[in-house]
Amino acid sequence: MISLVLLLGAPDAHAFKFRAPALKWSNEQLPLTVYSSAYLEDSLPQTLDEETGRYPQEDLFIKSLCNWHWTDYCEEMLSADWQQYDDATCADIPFEYGGQVSNHTGAANDGVFVLYWDDPADELATGVNGVSSAWPSGDYIDVIAGEQVQSFGGCDITMNNDIVWGLTNDMEENCPSGTMSAESTLTHESGHCLGLGHSCDDGELCTESELLNATMYWSGGPCDTSRASIGADDVSGVTALYGPYLTWSVTDESVRFGPAPLEICFQVDAETEYLDQVQTIEWNFGDGNTSTELEPCHSYETQGQFSVTATVNGLSDSCGEWEVAQTQRAHVLVCEEPIPDFDLQHDDGLTYQLVNATDVSTYGCVDGLIWEIFQGNSADGEPIDTFSAWSPKVEFDAEGTYTIRLTAQGPAGESSIDNTFEVEELRGEGAGCSSTGSNPQGLLFGLAGLAVAFVFGRRRRR
Repeated sequence: MISLVLLLGAPDAHAFKFRAPALKWSNEQLPLTVYSSAYLEDSLPQTLDEETGRYPQEDLFIKSLCNWHWTDYCEEMLSADWQQYDDATCADIPFEYGGQVSNHTGAANDGVFVLYWDDPADELATGVNGVSSAWPSGDYIDVIAGEQVQSFGGCDITMNNDIVWGLTNDMEENCPSGTMSAESTLTHESGHCLGLGHSCDDGELCTESELLNATMYWSGGPCDTSRASIGADDVSGVTALYGPYLTWSVTDESVRFGPAPLEICFQVDAETEYLDQVQTIEWNFGDGNTSTELEPCHSYETQGQFSVTATVNGLSDSCGEWEVAQTQRAHVLVCEEPIPDFDLQHDDGLTYQLVNATDVSTYGCVDGLIWEIFQGNSADGEPIDTFSAWSPKVEFDAEGTYTIRLTAQGPAGESSIDNTFEVEELRGEGAGCSSTGSNPQGLLFGLAGLAVAFVFGRRRRR
């Protein structure tokens, strides 16, 4: 069973990342022919293999591509000395090695995929282990994970020849200080030339182990051979580009947010060849309910943010059983009518703090707050001031009776509450604070030592 776990959410729709712009090799460009320059890196073996007629550095390049998808071609080309790792079994990336090229111009937009073990122009790989140079064709050939994908116009890899490189088997037995894994770096750069970006970039907050341990992580240290073997995030990304990949969406984006009960219908988005391979599907709607229908509709009855997962099992002639589990986090927002509430605290003189106590336990169900201040003991007529803030501080012009209305807005509508109170100007020891309470009779509520006497005609308006 090949498990491809693709985590989707906002704003990123998945854990893996594509190049920018998103690129892949089209079906017409496959099998991909790759070449290496005639220059030989002096820190690596220089002896020609009599059986294959190739240098180990050439086989190292072949192996770096085979690490992504191992085929019969890899078995034919590579000796048993090269260890096969777990690969992206369902990512169909056929390639052929075309040999060494005599020209030594360096990376160029010439439509050819070439590996250079040095940097003739001394401007690309200086200060880094290696660098990939890619050129888009300008032809958009696919939409994957919501991104428009162009075909490659070409891609070259340039390695830093100022580094002491080592082969995996040698390094695992004895690794001199400072030696870098040629296979790990080449596998990483080959991933770029297949269309993948970094799992995490330099300076980016990155805490998930799958991203930190990915071959496509932005850096690697001396004597680290682990990144020659691709990880789960690498498998997900390259399979999205070259294998079975299904996304899903709601049939009407406008109903993903709204009041309960909220009915949402879901659909699978995929190329016909992958839909034809689907054997089973299970939807988890995030509220405890599931479905095995291909494109179900579901009614959400309670308030909350809900993550939705579709787990698809398929059967392919080329790679057997496969599984894709895709989660869109916090994809559905179901809300009840907002319940506004607030407390009042005296600050100093005629300045008061309005302390918001509106229920926001479900993020997104309150997306707007409007405060209105009225002169007198009711919210009739025009307000003398209107503003939007969470817990504002207000300075009144004079003592007297005021009514404040707080309106909370959200996907399920809006609701208001009115509080009427007396403003007094007090300073020093006489100043105090107040707290609200329930008084449906609307009686004057006097509190000794406090600066405010409230008339609680609390009315909820819709």
